[in-house]
Amino acid sequence: MRRTECSRCGSSATTRLGTTTARWANGPTATTPRWRCRGRGGAQRVLTMPLPDHWATIEDFATLFQYSWHRDFPIGQGATGAKRADWTIHTGVVVRQMADLMGLVTRFESGGRKDAILRGDDGDEIAIEWEYESTWSNELEKLRNHKIWRPGGRADKPLRFAVLITYAPVSQIEQVHLQVGTKWRGASWPLLLVLVDYADSERSRTRREFQCIHASAFDREGRRDGLRTAPALPWRVEGSRWAVEMLWQDPESIEDLDERRQVPPS
Repeated sequence: MRRTECSRCGSSATTRLGTTTARWANGPTATTPRWRCRGRGGAQRVLTMPLPDHWATIEDFATLFQYSWHRDFPIGQGATGAKRADWTIHTGVVVRQMADLMGLVTRFESGGRKDAILRGDDGDEIAIEWEYESTWSNELEKLRNHKIWRPGGRADKPLRFAVLITYAPVSQIEQVHLQVGTKWRGASWPLLLVLVDYADSERSRTRREFQCIHASAFDREGRRDGLRTAPALPWRVEGSRWAVEMLWQDPESIEDLDERRQVPPS
């Protein structure tokens, strides 16, 4: 029976329990030994199964967020009373749904009080912050300085990327992109910025009428790559069942449909 040293307590009293094998389509086969420590460390996995490089990418996150955002939406055409807390909770639900789709687990208020950490078998993969106000400098610093958790205390691999989800007036989109690019320069991993822009409105309890969702990737040098832009309100996605339902409820809105059009998803 083969033995190895426990990476937690250093004990050599470890027993191999077997292996777990995973195969991915057109990808590698990973065989992961499982060990149990019979010393002070208790049960401990010294080797883990990493995610494939093509899984849970920054583009995947941007796409899934766009579609998941419209699910179980907190407001409707006639129900506009959602508060700041409703949008904060909605974002958390969206993040958890996305983690489930990608086969990751969600840890809220973890990793140095990040809003969420998405974790796989090999430890932390994605760190996420969301902020309802436009003052998010502290959130960027937390994402830059995240201390990665890996089994056995390893520190051999960076995050896949970090995510900041925030809001800004329509007139400040370009300014926000420039500020984020400057602040992210020299970071250890890429950043996905999900920016929901809004116009002032008396119809909403929060005095905000959302317009578009802009997803942008920033590399380690702060260079921006625009990934996706889509309507932030589901009934403004032309041709969708939400848009059709809105037209049935408010036939007069068909006359100003051109004014409601937003940039389609790229």
